Amino acid sequence: MSAREIYEPTTDTESAMYGPFFGTLGVSAAMMFTAAGSACGTAKSGTGIASMAVTRPDLVMKAIIPVVMAGIVAIYGLVVAVVYAGRVTSSADGFKIDQGFSMFAGGLVCGLCGCGAGYAIGIAGDAGVRALSQQPRFFIGMILILIFAEVLVAESPAYSPFFGYMGAASAQIFTVLGAAYGTAKSAVGISSMGVMRPELIMKSVIPVIMAGIIGIYGLVVAMVLKGKVTKASDGYTLDKGFAHLAAGLTCGLCGLGAGYAIGIVGDAGVRGTAQQPRLFVGMILILIFSEVGIFTDVS
Repeated sequence: MSAREIYEPTTDTESAMYGPFFGTLGVSAAMMFTAAGSACGTAKSGTGIASMAVTRPDLVMKAIIPVVMAGIVAIYGLVVAVVYAGRVTSSADGFKIDQGFSMFAGGLVCGLCGCGAGYAIGIAGDAGVRALSQQPRFFIGMILILIFAEVLVAESPAYSPFFGYMGAASAQIFTVLGAAYGTAKSAVGISSMGVMRPELIMKSVIPVIMAGIIGIYGLVVAMVLKGKVTKASDGYTLDKGFAHLAAGLTCGLCGLGAGYAIGIVGDAGVRGTAQQPRLFVGMILILIFSEVGIFTDVS
């Protein structure tokens, strides 16, 4: 037996121990990263609630909503982890390595997206409850922001699907992180502006919506890529895996950059619009140009 046969899995060893190993890693990733995001959201929102409650104790029950939504992130991760754990079986029962790769990618997507959502909820919740204490009309705007915050010709070795699934995961993970940053950064500006100009809150939510669209686009690309990944024994070659990884990284990292741009523009734009309403159209144009960079070909 050659060294290549010993150290490199082939299509004949797809049911080896590597399948359950990656499957259980997916279970762990789904739970621990969503829990971390939930903790971040709870801690950050709790700081704002504690500060606000000193002067406006009558609003505490309303202001606790960001903490509840941060907790939902962890519950979602727990549900996904339990579902995945029920699907992982031993290699003797036919749990193949490509199934392990798929569940590992799915767990990473759930976990890291939940981590980003928790971060966005924390930032938006902290700024939102502080603004709520000064302007009660901001409550609906804060809820909308939080909702948007909570929404990746060669041989065919057995690990070829791994790169394809990582491409799908990358498309979803990085676009959601970009959307989370764009939502959180824009929410800070909206919260500041909403205190003095509450009548402009609904118009100012547009940067948050456009940040959310980035995450939706990443989800679409991830689903397309996942549908193209098959077992190595079905002819899924290494070059296809590399191509799908490159496509997923392109979509994900472009989405991350677009989310960063939308967050910066949204924060400054809504503050400027509060002082000069004629800036609104200009802000929309800048946001549109910030978002066009996420489009990529996954064929």
